[in-house]
Amino acid sequence: MKQQPPRSVGDRYQGAGRTATAALRGYSSVVVVAENASEAARVAIGMASGEAVYRRVVIGDLTGDSPEIGELAPVDDAHGIYDSFTFGTSLKKVTRQVAGKTNLNVVLGGTESPATSEIIGSDRWQRMASEFARADEMLILVAEALAPSLSSLASQVDGVVLVGNARIPRAPEVNVIARIPTPRTPSSGSGLKVEVALPAEQPLWRRTPVMIAAGSVLLLLVAATLLRRSQDGDSERTSIPARNSRSDSAATTRRPVALAPVNPGDSAAAAAFAVEILAANTAEGANFELQRHGAMMPAATISVVPVGETEAIWYKVYAGAYRDSAEAERLLRSLRRRGVVSDSAGVVSRTPLALRVDSVPAQGGVAAKARAKVDSYSTKGLAIYALMQNDGSARLYSGAFASPSQSSFAATALRVAGLSPVLEYRTGRIQ
Repeated sequence: MKQQPPRSVGDRYQGAGRTATAALRGYSSVVVVAENASEAARVAIGMASGEAVYRRVVIGDLTGDSPEIGELAPVDDAHGIYDSFTFGTSLKKVTRQVAGKTNLNVVLGGTESPATSEIIGSDRWQRMASEFARADEMLILVAEALAPSLSSLASQVDGVVLVGNARIPRAPEVNVIARIPTPRTPSSGSGLKVEVALPAEQPLWRRTPVMIAAGSVLLLLVAATLLRRSQDGDSERTSIPARNSRSDSAATTRRPVALAPVNPGDSAAAAAFAVEILAANTAEGANFELQRHGAMMPAATISVVPVGETEAIWYKVYAGAYRDSAEAERLLRSLRRRGVVSDSAGVVSRTPLALRVDSVPAQGGVAAKARAKVDSYSTKGLAIYALMQNDGSARLYSGAFASPSQSSFAATALRVAGLSPVLEYRTGRIQ
């Protein structure tokens, strides 16, 4: 193992970590990886200090014995990650707040080293990452490059920050959020140059919005063609245009017959609240929004909805699926803080309905199987998202709608794609 770097160099690592904070926008869980545990810890501390200005941050020590992290919250009780994973203790019970820092917290390694395959490779990290994302908080884990099952951990969080020559060879598709080089000497310049770099071939879930953008315009055009053919001879009918140059009007077409929800008994338990990000009068406008910000928006989808009785169509971009409107409000505040929407844009909407297109029964690895299905649909240009159910299963939905009549055009488009959508009160929680 390398020697601990001198304090002056360590300070530069913390400074580089603060610089890398800018790369954390849109993320809620990262792993800082270095060949030297001290380097990783110092970068993580710098990142956490910078990000704690905006939201709650927790640093987790997976190296097991980082003095830098231990110094942040010196206590007699050494319980930490090892004890939480081994004995089932809640991570919150072993999380310690840094004195004088309201938003900065640490979790020590524990009474024994957590650098084991069982702990680092545990699928519990994926659930934790989801919890941090829902709360708009940041989890920063610190690990050495040779730690066991590191590739598994990297695939369960939003991405990694690589320090020096650190690599994760068995995870070629890992999302590299930033790279921080090793300084040659303690006096070689005033700071480290941080390279924010995504991999050339991004993981599929990061590419999903682009795929949807490429395919959904075609899908909508095919749906419009089907509608035109089914109503051939109706002189009042017009088709959905691929582009509309009028900025003050929506596309228009004849509305299909509305579906009825198949599960009216679930209306009280519906995940009824979402954030309306954008209402565009062209498919291109909605698709462009997903291209830019889809990776930052949970359960992102496009709803093709008729407006009132005017037979106008709007393409609405939604994010989130919550039973509590307060959770949707938190997501909206987060999206505004991150610049996804402006301070005056975005609104919490009540959209309890969605079109269910698929499901995954309760089984081992159900979350991973649901993600795989979502990825498969995204390659076809379909904005599908998964919600986990109380019985351990998952339901795959398209769109978000305030009323049954709003789902009519979207249902037609899905049928054109070869699916059999069912209108439901959407239930469950975001992964």
